[in-house]
Amino acid sequence: MKLLLLYRRRWALFYLPLLLLALLALGWSASAWKPLPPTRVLIAAGSPQGSYAQLARRYAEHLEQLGLGVEIVYSDTQKGSLQRLLNTGDHADIGFAHGIYAGDSKEVQALAVIGREPVWIFTHLPALNALAQARGLKVAAGAANTSSFTAARALLAHAGLRDSDIEFVKLSGLDAANAMLDGKVDLLFEVAGEDDQAVRLLNQSNFVHLLGTDRAGALAAQEPRLQPILLPQGAIELRGDIPPRDLILMGMQTHLLVRPEMHPALQRALMDAAMEIHQFPSFLQRQGQFPGFRGSDFPLSPHARAYSLGNRPWLESLLPYRLAQWAELILYAALPLLLLSGFLLTWIPRLFDWRINAALQNFYGELKFLEADIDRSVTDDPMALRRLLAQLDHIEKQVTQLDLPTEFSERWYTLREHLAAARERLLTLRAR
Repeated sequence: MKLLLLYRRRWALFYLPLLLLALLALGWSASAWKPLPPTRVLIAAGSPQGSYAQLARRYAEHLEQLGLGVEIVYSDTQKGSLQRLLNTGDHADIGFAHGIYAGDSKEVQALAVIGREPVWIFTHLPALNALAQARGLKVAAGAANTSSFTAARALLAHAGLRDSDIEFVKLSGLDAANAMLDGKVDLLFEVAGEDDQAVRLLNQSNFVHLLGTDRAGALAAQEPRLQPILLPQGAIELRGDIPPRDLILMGMQTHLLVRPEMHPALQRALMDAAMEIHQFPSFLQRQGQFPGFRGSDFPLSPHARAYSLGNRPWLESLLPYRLAQWAELILYAALPLLLLSGFLLTWIPRLFDWRINAALQNFYGELKFLEADIDRSVTDDPMALRRLLAQLDHIEKQVTQLDLPTEFSERWYTLREHLAAARERLLTLRAR
């Protein structure tokens, strides 16, 4: 038996490999199973003058209060926010996009619908009351890849006009609004919130009026990403009666977007921020209408779906954001590994004790059977004493070859004494 060799090498064979496995398991838990969320995030805000830039700054304030470092990057267009998320070589983590850009791609996921922006249609022509009358006019709708241009084409096509029937001018925002006031463009499409500078400027002008959308329900059935919005009479300015009648505008949903691999805790932190930022009412939305988790044009994140049902780790409800993530790692990974490792480290010596005790107990059992055979041989078969002596020699040889730790020496010597006593008895019986 090589018990003593195993016992002497227990650190190299048992303890150190066990500790190494525990450290590897803890490293895997911290990097793959229960990784800590990142400490820095990058928000893609689109155009610096657009509404997404203001949204990005508000989200950045909330995330910085949680101890996160936040950087905001800008693009030439509003669609640039989505393009950065779709670009695998870009490091953007968070973005915003209108539902008109949603396709079949699953490279980004929505955390929530955070708002709805109308497609504002302005004209300075008093006789123009419907888009069907816009044939031959100059139309400002921004660049070809913008939400405003996409919505303008859809609305004009719905009114029976083709691209060749009008003249598009690549102006947007304040430039387009000033061109409208100067009479350089006849029709202006702008997808923006009610606080947009160009929208406020044109709504306050006495020379410009808003157009509604005819057969809005039919258009929504053809293009579900454009939905009707009722703009009540006097909603913009009650005293000035702006607009002078109820209008139906088409609107696009604005989405808070992330990459699918974003840490779940950071996704929940973003949704907490969305709840604080977008819950307040305006004349275009009700109290608590946004953020919304139904009817998203982009695929909804599974973590957002769980959040909408009230499911979140209980530690995040008790502890601050960063502390909750450390507590979760310690409670679900480090502590179980520590307890398991401690149990195994205390169990290994017991395993040696059990194995050695079992070996000694086995020899005591053989000795007990041998003594019983001696008692029977004295009365029944005296000639069997020689065979019993050979068995005793075999047992003694095995016991002598036992290689035991020092703490078991006393039991080993006691066993040798019992074997010697049995030998002396056998020899005495044979000498009779």
